[in-house]
Amino acid sequence: SSDRKTIQQLRVLCALRAFALIVLRSRLMIGIIGTGWGTRVQVPAFRAAGLVVTALAGSNSAKTARIAQELDVPFATANWREVLERDDVRLVSIVTPPYLHREMAEAALAAGKHVLCEKPTALNTAEAEAMMAASQAHPSQLALIDHELRFLPAVQVMRARVVYGDIGEVRAAEVRFVSSSRADPHRQWDWWSERAAGGGVLGAIGSHQIDLLRFILAAEVTQAQGVVQTFITQRPDSAGALRPVTSDDYTAATLRFASGAAATLTATVVARTNEPLSVTVYGSAGTLRFSDGRLFISTGDTFHDITPPHTVDLPASLIGEFPQGTVYLGHALRAALAGQYEAIAPAANFGDGLAIQRVLDAIRGEDA
Repeated sequence: SSDRKTIQQLRVLCALRAFALIVLRSRLMIGIIGTGWGTRVQVPAFRAAGLVVTALAGSNSAKTARIAQELDVPFATANWREVLERDDVRLVSIVTPPYLHREMAEAALAAGKHVLCEKPTALNTAEAEAMMAASQAHPSQLALIDHELRFLPAVQVMRARVVYGDIGEVRAAEVRFVSSSRADPHRQWDWWSERAAGGGVLGAIGSHQIDLLRFILAAEVTQAQGVVQTFITQRPDSAGALRPVTSDDYTAATLRFASGAAATLTATVVARTNEPLSVTVYGSAGTLRFSDGRLFISTGDTFHDITPPHTVDLPASLIGEFPQGTVYLGHALRAALAGQYEAIAPAANFGDGLAIQRVLDAIRGEDA
């Protein structure tokens, strides 16, 4: 009968839809290496964007297993290479100290995985060049650096207004980050305190600041010089013994861009106050300022809020521009893994990472 035929057609349609969902879900599976930012922010942010976290790796086996159980991640390991061997991982997010980035990124690409790597890209320009070469050897795979602020609507509008000439010719820019997060000299020594591991505010924050300037101004840095300094020169380890701090906790730099614009950069984590990340761009006809996640414009002495509305749902637990930017990045990754590669176009790739690394090394005076 026609009713029976209709029921059969509906069953076939439901089966096809279920199969399509299974296929799509399998394309959105990611593994995370790192139990810090990767679990505190990336897991909830990526899940909010529709990605599926299937594996977690961390250096401490017991800690990793506990966190995986708490977050309902099905696979946990202390051997990060096991994540690369899994068929249920299409993209690997590397959220580890920078001294591990090159080895992990190259191995992940060789294993056929897409890669999202934390900043700073590497320890130095030579390592970043090697990572760039590895990405070029696997052109069909994503090889991205986690500069998630590029995906915030406010940052994208700021870039568009600069590019379209809404504030005239860009003459100068200033980017600042002031934090008390490491101002306590009794805060325990960790890898962040060690330059050889990639610790320090220049790599952690300065890399984001440089990327924001490059992205918003749509121009490349041609000259860079600056100062890096360590004010708290020793910290207690887990046993209470004082260990030397070899990484920087303050940096200031001046940059010049191919467009002719100049910029200043300041970042510190040992102040006794906290100021939001801010980027101000001064043009011949006006000024744009991104501060504390909001966007302002001025053509005189008064700034007006022109912050665009959010375009995705943001979990209440993810507060601040970096966690929220990670949600937006997650949506772009989800679209790209589903075949819509244009969604990931704003992302920083390994080429951007190399360009930023060169600027970092120049600021340190290591570009010779």
